[in-house]
Amino acid sequence: MGQSLAPSRPTLLEGVLLLSLLAALTAINPSGQGHAEIWNAPREAGMTAFVLLALLGVLTRKSGPTHLGKPFLALLASLGFLLSGIAATVLSPQPIWSFTGYPSVGDGLRFWALGVAFAWAVYLALETGLVSPKRFAAALFLGLALHALAVLPQVVNWKLDYTQTQGQTYVRCFDVAKSQCQENPEATASGVHGGQMPIGLTSHRGHAAGVLALLGLFLAGQYLSRPNPKLLFLFALGSLALWLTQTRGGWLALWIPLLSLGLFGARYKQTQGVWKLLTIGALTFGAYWGLAHLQLAEFRRVLPELGAGFTEANAYSSGRLELWQKALAALPLRPLLGWGFDGFARAYPYVVDWNGKEKSRVPIALTPPVQVIQGEDRLIYLEDAKGLRLLAPSPYAKAHNWVLDLLLSVGVLGGLAYLLWLGLTLGQATWEKLPWVLVLVGYILYGLTWYDSVHVTPIALLALGASWVRNEVWQEA
Repeated sequence: MGQSLAPSRPTLLEGVLLLSLLAALTAINPSGQGHAEIWNAPREAGMTAFVLLALLGVLTRKSGPTHLGKPFLALLASLGFLLSGIAATVLSPQPIWSFTGYPSVGDGLRFWALGVAFAWAVYLALETGLVSPKRFAAALFLGLALHALAVLPQVVNWKLDYTQTQGQTYVRCFDVAKSQCQENPEATASGVHGGQMPIGLTSHRGHAAGVLALLGLFLAGQYLSRPNPKLLFLFALGSLALWLTQTRGGWLALWIPLLSLGLFGARYKQTQGVWKLLTIGALTFGAYWGLAHLQLAEFRRVLPELGAGFTEANAYSSGRLELWQKALAALPLRPLLGWGFDGFARAYPYVVDWNGKEKSRVPIALTPPVQVIQGEDRLIYLEDAKGLRLLAPSPYAKAHNWVLDLLLSVGVLGGLAYLLWLGLTLGQATWEKLPWVLVLVGYILYGLTWYDSVHVTPIALLALGASWVRNEVWQEA
């Protein structure tokens, strides 16, 4: 059947679907222990509920939809990516890690399988009328507001993390009786370091910035499509919170797409609206600068590494240039199917010059020369001439570049499938779908210096699904 107008009041199913969507974007578990329980698991639970409810709603409809053929190639591409991820996980040197994902990020095979289902569940829910596009957008606006409001108190007190141990610092005990303990005053009891704040409703300020940027771009697209002065206030709130996260990747992800529209979108009827949004960006940056001047927040230069040498630029970029070098060196080692999800951590030991210029990274208990070996328990070790083995240190799980991380995780086969899914989606975009186009462009830009996570990536995945919904549906919104 074709798309019908949404009812004046939400049905019970629609209400629960919207609550599940909001949980997938914002939910945390205050009583949990560590990143996975506090921040990751609630998001996955929200995504799971949305997928199951959407499928239930579609299956119980008296007549099914008739407009599901257009995204067929994109669906095949997403399934190709998922199959490559399964193969990469089975063949990975550390398959369990590939399945679960890094604890603070949570983007293993389990998440990606759920994520692909989530993307297409969003498509089904909107295309079949299970969810009103207006209410769907309102849920995203509410998610933006909640994330922004959560960031602001943390600027004043970085120990606020909205958990049961809020305000407490990390204490590590070395005996059962807890008589030998050591406090780390620079980390919260939930495991978040002071340098990672403000985290909002995520496990790291970088993730908070990604969420604020992508939801901010969605709101901007909605405003440009249907100008509403009320949206400008929410955009200003999100913009200020984004500045306060101190994350340049999130800053660039929000402002580059909007600035590009303002400079090169002369034929677009809402160019004037773009400059209103950019003006808000300038004003909120002024407020951010003022707070920093009053020593209520830290001020960070936007691009201090411009014109710097490699060593200095690498330091300014938190070691990213070195990470990218290592990632590029590792790509030829397992090119087709990669190393499994979080592949950079698997590949890293194989591209370090342990016995040469980087021998200072060898654990002090080992006697050089050392070699990298894979143990019987499928862990990666360093072994010295005496036969002593220690786990090979890998300081980062991510290359901090989504393309490199993608290729190292699922190889060329999986990487091309994912890029095809993304490319097909952008290729069929229309002005009616401007909000989703902006989200995907922001996701690409954010990922150039960051990586996928259970906090940020669901927003991009729902955009991948929502972008295939017919123009008529968005026009009705």
